[in-house]
Amino acid sequence: MPVKSCPNLEENKKSCPCTWAKQEQCPRWGKCCECVRYHRSKGETPACL
Repeated sequence: MPVKSCPNLEENKKSCPCTWAKQEQCPRWGKCCECVRYHRSKGETPACL
């Protein structure tokens, strides 16, 4: 399944509660679906949940 661009990327970045010091370097920053999937696969709870 091809990855679609996130239509809400810029809005997501404005309200992202991520505490990682270098958010701009995270490839998932603002891409909520990808971020949640990544953290849940690691048994972690994302900051937004």
